[in-house]
Amino acid sequence: MHNAHLSRLLSKFVTAFVALTGLVLASAQAQTKTSTADQLYIEVSALGSLDYFYDHKMGLEEAGKAMGVKTEYVGPADYDMSAMITAFEQAIARKPAGLIVVGFEPSLNAIVDKSAATGVPVVTVDADLPGSKRIAFVGTGNFQAGYEGGKKLSELIGGKGKVALMTKPGQSNLEERIAGYKKAFAESSGIQMVQIADKQSDPGIAA
Repeated sequence: MHNAHLSRLLSKFVTAFVALTGLVLASAQAQTKTSTADQLYIEVSALGSLDYFYDHKMGLEEAGKAMGVKTEYVGPADYDMSAMITAFEQAIARKPAGLIVVGFEPSLNAIVDKSAATGVPVVTVDADLPGSKRIAFVGTGNFQAGYEGGKKLSELIGGKGKVALMTKPGQSNLEERIAGYKKAFAESSGIQMVQIADKQSDPGIAA
């Protein structure tokens, strides 16, 4: 396995493990039985066709084995919030012990709150939904990640030149990363950011 992929997968395992730990503890508080073998934890996401989220799936599976619980990953292959919400609704109906959700957009707040109201706790990962009733967030400090990425890019191009960012404008975690990049570029007077392009969550467009 490629070192970069292994590192990313290990990171996702740690993220999933921490998220599952929070959910298992929350579930334990609501149940009298001590066995976790029959407990089901579901991650709901989108963009399941991307390698990045393949790592989510593998990390979740390994974390489930480590915790002694059942896990599943569900959601659309592309960036389709309507389909993701449908998958979320279906996951809630199965009454799992807990849900892990990538908080792509604030439009997901309502479904997270619905899950909480039915007694199914939710942990957000990678992208947070601070306006929702999720019990915890596990993920990257996105502003700092963008800042460090911007500093590294500045170093690689010698502190001067025109740059463009390929991203998904409007997604909260990515907006934080954009802000970090902007700060890093502002510290290099020779760098001009000429465009923030919408790659529409499509690897073909990004390429």
